[in-house]
Amino acid sequence: MQQLARHRPFRVAQGGRRSAMRVAAQSGAAAGQAPVITKRVHFKGDSAFSFAPIINGCWQLAGGHGREVYDGIQEKLEAHAAAGLTSFDTADIYGPSEEILGQWQRAHVAAGGAPVQVFTKYVPNIFQQRPTPSNVEAAIRRSLNKLQVDKLDLVQMHWWEYGIPGMTDAALALADCQAKGLIRHVGTTNMDTAALDAIVSAGVPVVVNQVQFSLLDRRPLNGMVQYCSERGIKLFTYGSVGGGLLSDKYVQEPKQGLFGFGGSKYPPVDLNTSSLKMYWNVTKQFGGQELWRELLAALKAVADKHGVSVANVALRWVMQQGDGQTVCPIVGLRGTAHIADNARVLALTLDDSDLAAIDAVLARSTGPTGDCYSFERGN
Repeated sequence: MQQLARHRPFRVAQGGRRSAMRVAAQSGAAAGQAPVITKRVHFKGDSAFSFAPIINGCWQLAGGHGREVYDGIQEKLEAHAAAGLTSFDTADIYGPSEEILGQWQRAHVAAGGAPVQVFTKYVPNIFQQRPTPSNVEAAIRRSLNKLQVDKLDLVQMHWWEYGIPGMTDAALALADCQAKGLIRHVGTTNMDTAALDAIVSAGVPVVVNQVQFSLLDRRPLNGMVQYCSERGIKLFTYGSVGGGLLSDKYVQEPKQGLFGFGGSKYPPVDLNTSSLKMYWNVTKQFGGQELWRELLAALKAVADKHGVSVANVALRWVMQQGDGQTVCPIVGLRGTAHIADNARVLALTLDDSDLAAIDAVLARSTGPTGDCYSFERGN
């Protein structure tokens, strides 16, 4: 979680039903004629509710990714939904994200659009106030108001510091909101295995835990993937393409020169977004620039073999972990250029030789170590 700046109120362009339908009609072109994704995923115990296997991440709407993220946002959201990427992940601390999604979803429904799913988060400021059942419910009602719905599809709870008491009680308060019909599903985010188990053992019906998981950050393999696979709990994973660091953009041959007496040299990485800054820190723990570049070369070879992109391979790798049914990656929503590329992930399967080639690089990685969100909490 990042410290977020304040934002001016966002307003979706007006135009009513006709405008929304025009956006839907144009979305196929905006998405690069992406095939419509029909595969659906269910939370345990709820076959009536389904969502897309790749989630659209809306952290970019919180700021730190340039004002261009907001340009044509209604068209961008509609293009993703039209391509079958109907599921969006946000949070109550993501600046104007809930309001943007709420205004768009209202227009989308009015225009007869297909059902969409909006997953939000409850992130209390536990350093200033300990959550109580009443203020937990008040927070949920604020999200309901911003998203302009009668029931939240999913609320994922984050807890900044385990040493501050009240985590399990707050999760139980969310379960009470679920019993009142305010929430359909309860989840968590950035919980390590012990914290998740404490919440589940208290009787909270957790259906998903959202964590960072990628080839650069494999901490969920230290117990979380197994725990969730055994209990039918999904893992929504952010950072699975490292903010773009695991993509074709950074695949390049080293330049030879005087640096290091003839050693290789790469151009500096322009860390021009909040995502790149965060995932570059992870990359340094992974093993630094040299090992990251070696990983990219291995991914590129696998990608060329299958006729796909490096990002496709990175996403497919996390999706195949565990039982192959647990992980649903989150891909940041900045534009529409990657919609068709993301759709190709679902037709890709990495074989044993692909995984072995990738593992040969991963075996030399030095981190990050520990459980999920460990170094972020200072552990």
